[in-house]
Amino acid sequence: MVFLAIFLNTTNFSNILIFMTWLLFILGAIIAGFVQGLTGFAFALIAMSFWVWGLSPQLAAPLVVFVSVWSHLISLSNEPRLPHLHRTLYLPYLIAGLIGVPLGTWLLNIVEAGTFRILLGIFLVIWCPLMLLNPQIKLIQHSGKTADAGIGLAGGILGGLGGFCGSVPSAWLMLKQLPKEQQRYILRHFNFAIQVFTLAAYLLQGTLNQTHLPYIAVLILAVSIPAILGARLFHQISELRFKQIVLGLLFSSGCFLLIKEGIDSFSR
Repeated sequence: MVFLAIFLNTTNFSNILIFMTWLLFILGAIIAGFVQGLTGFAFALIAMSFWVWGLSPQLAAPLVVFVSVWSHLISLSNEPRLPHLHRTLYLPYLIAGLIGVPLGTWLLNIVEAGTFRILLGIFLVIWCPLMLLNPQIKLIQHSGKTADAGIGLAGGILGGLGGFCGSVPSAWLMLKQLPKEQQRYILRHFNFAIQVFTLAAYLLQGTLNQTHLPYIAVLILAVSIPAILGARLFHQISELRFKQIVLGLLFSSGCFLLIKEGIDSFSR
């Protein structure tokens, strides 16, 4: 009887763990889809803050890239056309960013990943509160396409290193004090292109395979409606609120990176 009770308790505990893993998976996808629809970036940041506790990086990383692309497609298809926004806004970032991605993956073999995440986390935790003071840097505000391309290159490298391709471009666009429509337009197209490029690489390498299909089916259902709702809400929020949301996401990203590295260091 004692052995039977232990077996039943173990079985129930295993079922609870499975249930909690799926709950975290779906909840993270819903919130991340809404945020990406609203801001044009940050799906990986939000989703991984949930998924890291239940999924392995090998399983989670390809899923993040796939569903980021999917939620971009969903929100883009439900947006009104904005004729005053032109592709020349994002092309310098995009072209340089695509060059930066393979550089970032190459640097993975040189730069220690934990050190990189700690430095990026410290930068975001310090920089985001300072941005609430609304600094006026005229040199950045009047910078041209060459500087934009340099930021796109940095974003692509960070994307190849750790999947944080939107962190540096979003910080730069805020310093340039562009209107929220332009910021979101640039971030959305930049992140979408980088993620499509990464997804193609995953497919060619076999990193995204049949084992991901059950998760992908759930993600498509969980993300679609939140992404549409986020895209519709964007047009109802003010410039200040948009800035606060983006800074909050970036600050959360920095905290998440530092906490994750602290936990990993403690467990070693």
